[in-house]
Amino acid sequence: MRFLTRNWHLKLSAVLLATVLYTGLVFSDSFSDATIQVRVDQVNAPTDTFVLSGDLGFVEVRYRTTNEAAGGVVAEAFVATVDLADYDLDRAPEPQVLDVQVTALTDDVEVLTVTPSTVRVEVDQIDVRTVPVEVDTNRVPEGLEISEPVLSHETAEVRGPASTVRRVSRAVAFVSVSASGIDFNEPVELVAVDVEGQPIDGGRLEIEPGTVSVQIDVEATETNKTVPVRPDISGTPAPGFALESLSVNPSVVTLRGLPEVLADIDEVLTEPLTIDGVSGNQSFETSLVLGEDVQLAESSEGSSVTVDATIVPSVSSRSFVVGVVCQGSGDNACLPSLDQLTVTLSGPGDTLSGLSAGAVTPILNVGGLAPGTYDLEPVIAGLPEGVQLLSISPGTIAVTIQAPATPAPTPTPAP
Repeated sequence: MRFLTRNWHLKLSAVLLATVLYTGLVFSDSFSDATIQVRVDQVNAPTDTFVLSGDLGFVEVRYRTTNEAAGGVVAEAFVATVDLADYDLDRAPEPQVLDVQVTALTDDVEVLTVTPSTVRVEVDQIDVRTVPVEVDTNRVPEGLEISEPVLSHETAEVRGPASTVRRVSRAVAFVSVSASGIDFNEPVELVAVDVEGQPIDGGRLEIEPGTVSVQIDVEATETNKTVPVRPDISGTPAPGFALESLSVNPSVVTLRGLPEVLADIDEVLTEPLTIDGVSGNQSFETSLVLGEDVQLAESSEGSSVTVDATIVPSVSSRSFVVGVVCQGSGDNACLPSLDQLTVTLSGPGDTLSGLSAGAVTPILNVGGLAPGTYDLEPVIAGLPEGVQLLSISPGTIAVTIQAPATPAPTPTPAP
């Protein structure tokens, strides 16, 4: 008996240690650890506050559960919350660090750690402010003018975080005026803007009313358009003359009228002019032809213009088939290889029409050439004034020069 009680405290310690080791061995074989992502929710938000930090995201939860339940653990088995009642509203809306609390919804799951264990939260108190309502028509199309907009509401109430509401200067109805000139009468959504006209985050603000009725009368106004001036000229100059050029001064004018009228005008005509039968330069002082609903703008000099017509002798061409003449052959015989050439002239039509073939006969100058064969260029001299030689075809002719035959001696009569 004394043997059993001797060193009893050492024996008891050994039994306890063995029990702990056995329990740990059994525990490690029956449980396992894992991690899971859990979304963080906000709870206990104070009355009339707005959470500026928005979605708080996820935390990583490390947990322990039995091996049998490990396969069925999902994110919905945990609740991760931040208690907004811990936020100090006296310091709003500055960021504050709050703890994340994670609770397992089943008994066989134990939460070990949470990462991160805190989050930064921004909370602001709700404020309400009355601001004026304005209309922004941006750029009104050219040729239109609008009346003062008529609104169904002159003011609007803006509700949201105090730090955001303080930035609101006014509520604006953005309106686009159609180039067609149709009156505007539609409901328009209001947009909160700051003093510089920049829209403020609408996701944090509520505007009451959210839309207003906007009525704008649109009228067409006269506008200007610059177009070229075109002379309305007709007729044919005298025979042998042609119209070389036309000039008008001023060459462009500025018109004034309603946009729909000016849209179809690309040029302005002068009063009708004629150059029929003329043989010299002509200058006309004439007026412009304007429509009933169109007038000249103040920037234009006047309704009269000067038109100058330059008339010159008409230039045409004519071909002649003519013979060729040798010149300077003396007693020698001149034998051209061709009997006829083609001569092409240019000049005033009336002058060319009066020419005869004999007046344009080419000449082969063979003066001083010894008997033999030569390639010579035919020439034409004495053409009328204004007439030019364009070509002689062919340009060279083979010419044979022959000496005169020697006479046979006369026989002496017999005595």
